[in-house]
Amino acid sequence: MDRLAALFEQLPLPEITRVLRRAAFGGIGIGVVALALSAVLGHVLVGLGACIGLSLGIVNIRLVTASVARINASPVERPKRVLASQTLSRLAITTAVVIGLLFASLQLGFGTAGGLAAFYFVLLVNLVRAILGHGASGVGA
Repeated sequence: MDRLAALFEQLPLPEITRVLRRAAFGGIGIGVVALALSAVLGHVLVGLGACIGLSLGIVNIRLVTASVARINASPVERPKRVLASQTLSRLAITTAVVIGLLFASLQLGFGTAGGLAAFYFVLLVNLVRAILGHGASGVGA
C-alpha cells in the first residue's frame, strides 16, 4: 500500500483526476463494444456481464476516491487501517457479486469477471501512461 501511495504521489492531483476520467470513459467504450460484439456473436449475456463488471470497476474507483477524500478531511487515528478495511469490504462485495452471477449464469458471471479485469487493465494503462509522461516532461522533479 505504501508503494501505491508513493506511485500516486508522483502525479499532481489534476493528473490523477484525468487518469481516472480516462479510465472511466475507456471502460464505457469497452462496454459498448463488448455489448455490440457479443450481440453479433449471439452471446448477449457475456456482453451484459462485461458491462456489469466495467460498472463495478468504475463504482469501486469512485468509492475509493470518496473514502480517501473523507479520511483526509477528518483526522483519523489509523488512516491506513480504515482504508484497508474499506478496501477489503469492497473487494468482498465485488467478489460476492461475481460469484453470485456465476451461479446465476456462467456467461453473465464470466462476462462480469472479464469486464472487471478489462477496467483495471485500462486503469493500469492510463496510470502508466501518465507516470511515463510525467517523468518524461520533468514536471515536479
